[in-house]
Amino acid sequence: MLIQLGIHNLALIDEVLIEFSGGMNVLTGETGAGKSIVVDAVNLVLGERADRDLIANGKSKAVVEAVFDITENLAVQKALEEIEISHEDGMLSISRELMSTGRNICRVNGVIVPLQTLRKISDQLLDIHGQHQHQLLLDAANHLSYLDHFAVDDIEPLIRETKEAFDCWHGAALRLAKYRRTLSEREQRKDMLRFQLDELNRAKLTANEEEGLEQKRIFFRNSGKIQAALDEACYMLCVNQEGGNTAVDLLKESLRSLTPVVGLSEEYERVYNRLNEICYELEDAAGELEHFRDESMFDAGEAEEVEARVDLLRRLSRKYGATTVEMINYRDQISKELDELENVNEQIDSLEKAYRAYGKQLMDCSRRLSARRHEAAKQFEVQMEEQLHDLGMKNARITFSFAKLKEGERIEQRFTALGYDQAEMMFCANLGQPMKPLTKVASGGELSRIMLALKNLSAQKPGIPRSMVFDEIDTGISGRMAQVVAEKMSEIGDHHQVICVSHLPQIAAMADEQFLVRKYDRDGVTHTQVSKLTTEQRIVELARMVGGADITSESSILHAGQMLNDAEHRKIELRAKVDRTTVGSDA
Repeated sequence: MLIQLGIHNLALIDEVLIEFSGGMNVLTGETGAGKSIVVDAVNLVLGERADRDLIANGKSKAVVEAVFDITENLAVQKALEEIEISHEDGMLSISRELMSTGRNICRVNGVIVPLQTLRKISDQLLDIHGQHQHQLLLDAANHLSYLDHFAVDDIEPLIRETKEAFDCWHGAALRLAKYRRTLSEREQRKDMLRFQLDELNRAKLTANEEEGLEQKRIFFRNSGKIQAALDEACYMLCVNQEGGNTAVDLLKESLRSLTPVVGLSEEYERVYNRLNEICYELEDAAGELEHFRDESMFDAGEAEEVEARVDLLRRLSRKYGATTVEMINYRDQISKELDELENVNEQIDSLEKAYRAYGKQLMDCSRRLSARRHEAAKQFEVQMEEQLHDLGMKNARITFSFAKLKEGERIEQRFTALGYDQAEMMFCANLGQPMKPLTKVASGGELSRIMLALKNLSAQKPGIPRSMVFDEIDTGISGRMAQVVAEKMSEIGDHHQVICVSHLPQIAAMADEQFLVRKYDRDGVTHTQVSKLTTEQRIVELARMVGGADITSESSILHAGQMLNDAEHRKIELRAKVDRTTVGSDA
C-alpha cells in the first residue's frame, strides 16, 4: 500500500507530501490543475522513462519519493531479499532523482539500484490503469493476455512449459536453416575453408614465434657492427694477433711486479688482492667475448630464411589475424567448421530428428495450454458478464472467439512462445444483436466499464499488487453510469487501495479520502498544490464539480452535502451486502 508520496520540483509542483490511506483515494481538480503530474510522479517511482522536461523551470533536479507498507506483499519482500535489501520494519522507501544533465538515480531503502531492478520491484507494488489502456483493449492481439491473466494460476505453469518447448523447437529450426544451405553455397564455403586451412597448416605456425624472429632479424641486420665490436674488444683484452700486450697481459704483469712487496704492508696486500680478483673477472669476461665472437659468425642463408619467415607471417596476418596466436585460433575455428560441413548430412539428419521431437513436445504443451484457455474462457465470460451487469450493462454479453485454421494453413505456422492460440473478445451490449468483435463495436463509455470490470476481476486474484491507480477511467461516462462505476470502484477499495484521478462528482463522493489539486500564482509564477480535504472542504469541491464555477449558492452546497451523505450510506449498504454474500458462501 502506498502510504506517502513526496514530490519536489516536478513540473509545477515545488514541494508536496501526499499521505494516502487504505480504501478509495480520489484526486480532483479543474482541468489543467496538474492532476496528471501526480500520476507522472507515481510512474517515475515505478521506473517509467524519465523526461528532463518534467524538472521544474530553473531547477537542477527533481525528486520523487514514495513510502509503501509491504507487510503483506510477499512478492516484494522476496524481490528485496534476492538483492539483499533489508525490509525488517515492513516499510519500503523508493526515490527517483532526475538531473537536468540527463542522469537519474534510483534508490530502494536508501540503496542505489539500477533502473531495471527498480522496475522488477515496483511491478509488484502498483497496478496503474491509464487512458492509454483503452487503446490496448482496441488491439485484438492483446486480448489473449487478459484471459491468461484471468486464469494465471493454472495457465502460467503451462505457458512456462510451452515457452521452454518453443525455445528448443525454434533453436533447432534456426540450426536446420543454417545447415540447409544450397549445395553450391556449401561447396564454395568448403573450397575456401580448405584453401585457408592448407595455407595456415603449411605455415606450421608456433604461438608468439614472431617475437623470436624479430630478435634474429635485428641481429642479422646488425651483424657487421656486432662482429667488429667483438673483434676489437677481444683484441684489446686477450687476443693481440700482432704480438702486443693485451689488457689481461698488462694486468698479470702488474701483479708480478707487486709480488715482492705484498708482505711488507697490509695496504699493498689489499691492492694486490683486488687486482688479482679483477684479473680473474677480466679473464672470464674476455673468454665470454671470445665465445660470442666465435658463435656470432654471419650466416647469409639463415638471415634469408628469417626474412622470408617474417614476410610470410606478415602476409598471413593481413588475412587471418594480427598475431600468430590469432591466426592459430582462426585455423582451429575453420578446421572445426570444415569438419561440420564435411559431415553436414549427418548433422541435418540429427537436427531433423531433434526438430520433430521438439515440435511434438511443443504441440503437446500448446494443446494442453489451449484446452485450459478454452475452459478459462467460459469462466471468464460468466464473471465478466456479472461485472458488466453490475456496471449497468444489463444485456451485455462478452465471449472469446478462438481463430480456426485458414485453408492451407498449418498449425506449426502459428507456433509462438505462447502456444498456437489466436483469440479476440466478442461483444454485444444490446438484446437481439449478434456478437461482433469488441474492437469494432464498443463505445468509449463501454470500453471504460469493460476495463473496470477487468480490473475488478484482477483485484480479486491473490498476488495482485495491493494498490491500484486509475487515471481518469471515467472517460466517456456520466449520469447513472457514473454512479455505477463509482460504486464498483468503492467495492475494489474494500480489499485494495485505490488511487483515482477523476472529474466526476459521483466518484469523488464515494471516496474514503479526497485530495484537491489546484493551481495558484505566486510572484508571477504558476504553481500546483495538493491538499487533503476535510468534510466541509469536500462539500465545497463537490459543489464545484456539480455546478461549475458558481459554488456560492446555498442550493449547490446543500446538494453537494446530500451527495456526500448519500454516498456514505451507499458504501455501508455495499459493504453489508458483501459481508452477507461472504457469510453465505462460507456456509
